[in-house]
This record gives sequence, structure tokens and C-alpha cells, in this order.
Amino acid sequence: MADPTPDDKNRELPLFLYGTLRQGESAEAQIAADVVRRAPARARARRLEIGAPYPAAFFSPDEGWLPGEIVWLKPSTYAATLDRVDQYENVPFLFRRIVVSVEVEGKDVEAWAYTYTHASHAVR
Repeated sequence: MADPTPDDKNRELPLFLYGTLRQGESAEAQIAADVVRRAPARARARRLEIGAPYPAAFFSPDEGWLPGEIVWLKPSTYAATLDRVDQYENVPFLFRRIVVSVEVEGKDVEAWAYTYTHASHAVR
């Protein structure tokens, strides 16, 4: 689990979602038209109680499993969609986009995830 390097920033990885961007949640419309595939997934992270109408998490291989979903984006709109999600997640002020290992369909997959920048909040 690491911040992206300059080379990473150009990688078209899927997104690991654990909050409002997931299917059926309040902000799904932000990315729905650009998703080509979705699957249940989980990542090692700690869910944080931040007193907001959206969840936050801190990713670490030492944490328990955080359920969510992984989404693959259309290659033709990938960069624009990722920029839009970065803005929605208020990167770099509220969240940071990092590369994490995600378990999906019994396999480990690298994906982008959004980790909370102020991880001193109470654990849920």
C-alpha cells in the first residue's frame, strides 16, 4: 500500500470502492457510465468513524478485511473518470489515491483506493 510513483500515475488500474461510489450508493452516478465491470472485493483496511455522511478508511496489510467492490473503467474514458473521482474524493486534501492489494474472486489484484489523509479518528 503506497502512494503512487510518477510511473504508477499512468497505470490503468481498477478502482476499489468501499463507500458512496459503489453500486446502489448515493454517488454511483459519478462513474456508472464509465464502468465496464464490477465485482465484490475486499482489502486490508481499517474503517474510520469520521462523523461524515461518507465512510473513510486507512489501508494497511496489518488491518482486517474491508468489504467493497472493484470496478474496471472504460479505457476510452479512463483518465477523465479517474480525474473526476480524484476531484470527488477531494484529493489530496481529504483523501489520497494509493495502490492497494485487493482480493477479488479468489485472486489478489492491484487497484487504486482512496485512503483518508487524517487517520487519527476512532475505529468503527
